[in-house]
Amino acid sequence: MKSFSDYRSRVAVYLRKSRMDSDAESVDETLARHAETLAELAERLGLNIVKIYKEVVSGDGLFTRPEMIRLLNDIENGCYSAVCCMDIDRLGRSSQKDGGIILETLQEHDVFIITPSKTYNLNDELDEQSVEMQSFIARQELKSIKRRLRRGLNKTLENGGHIAEPPFGYRRAYLGKKPTLEICEDEADIIRSVFDMYVNQGLGSQTIAEHLNAAGLRPRKNDHFSRTTIQFYLKNPIYTGKIVWNRKHRVKKKTYTDKNRYIPNPECDWITSEGLHPAIITQELFDEAQRICESRSHPPTCQDEIKNPFAGLIRCQNCGRIMQRQCGKHGGSRLLCVNKGCNRSIKTEHIENVVFDALRDILSNAKYDVFAKSESVNAERAEVIRRLISGMQKELKQLNSQKNSLHDFLEKGVYDIPTFLERSQSIEKRTASCEAEIAKAQSALVSLTIPRANDAAPTTEYLLNCYSILSPAEKNIILKTLIKSMSYLRTPQHIGSSFDLSINWRYEI
Repeated sequence: MKSFSDYRSRVAVYLRKSRMDSDAESVDETLARHAETLAELAERLGLNIVKIYKEVVSGDGLFTRPEMIRLLNDIENGCYSAVCCMDIDRLGRSSQKDGGIILETLQEHDVFIITPSKTYNLNDELDEQSVEMQSFIARQELKSIKRRLRRGLNKTLENGGHIAEPPFGYRRAYLGKKPTLEICEDEADIIRSVFDMYVNQGLGSQTIAEHLNAAGLRPRKNDHFSRTTIQFYLKNPIYTGKIVWNRKHRVKKKTYTDKNRYIPNPECDWITSEGLHPAIITQELFDEAQRICESRSHPPTCQDEIKNPFAGLIRCQNCGRIMQRQCGKHGGSRLLCVNKGCNRSIKTEHIENVVFDALRDILSNAKYDVFAKSESVNAERAEVIRRLISGMQKELKQLNSQKNSLHDFLEKGVYDIPTFLERSQSIEKRTASCEAEIAKAQSALVSLTIPRANDAAPTTEYLLNCYSILSPAEKNIILKTLIKSMSYLRTPQHIGSSFDLSINWRYEI
């Protein structure tokens, strides 16, 4: 078994303040206090701190903690020999599955856990059992805290309090210690106008949004009103003076790239109460808006089935948004920008014709090897890039040498703890920058062997020959293997059905 002395050279510090922790001191004060304690520990044990990871987030879910994800990725890449933290529960108090991912990653890569009270080697049976027991206790403590918070939250809601972020039309207020809302008149007038236009004037959500935008009005978190925003206002019972809670629940992320998902709860699980805040509109007006909304509703056009062969490929050249497909009343479809008046729409078949012509030209030229690359030019470029990589690798070696000298300066008293941490982090930033430049140069070296049009010829030929019998989803998959993106522009100056289409191919032509 390796000794602890083998693990001093590459140590990462992980600092985390949970949102559930006491607010007796500020976030900066807490993290600064923890950093100082661990810096003193590093000096006492002779640790070489390479990098500090810090975040303010609950330990309830692994994939809501970006810094922990980065730390685990760096551990898997062999960057560290140990992780230094204030306590085991700072690494996380999440589910057994999430906790297992953290501990197994540390164990598999032979990474120690260093705390002020003890140093743990997860490949030692006793240490492993101790860490697992502490993790279990931390999870039970978190569950207990969440139960108490949930009871207090439900009690506040039942008594008419409002605990979430104040919606548009209101601002935060308190009745004694109870959180509630008070009317923000400027915004409340907009809410009243929205309901009036929808119920009394018969306007739709998109038209209402356009009226508000034309009047120079803006919501809080965006630069314009949208149909979705108006629908949210129309369906929110908060404006009648009611509190409705627990209408949906959040599904935890399963991976770091997952999006937050919310699932509707059965109506019997909703918490409804008379709020302490004043109403902006009457209950009768709200009920009429719901009736109108129900009568106008229609099934969603998207049923998780791709019907647009260019889905995700074409962007509006003006605003950069993805072009969307719209079915025609008499068959066929059009591609249009979601921003009204931004870019003129076009029939999908016209886009297909332009793409087909470009593919036929490329296929024809590819067969004659017109686009074959010049091997001599590429060889010269490759040699230049290799020299750059060699120079940067030498610089990286010097930085690693400086990093190893930092600990000696700390022990000899040349550096105090703050200076040591500052220099250590400075060298780490320069190292990361150098490594990034090396990776970029290596990528450029690889790019010299980008597939040519010749390599994509079989796929191109298959698409052209079988396009009529492929499903939209199949067309989309094949097109994405050939095309990175397309930029579309059609202005009033374009005559007839003409337009500009710029195609960014995945291979060199």
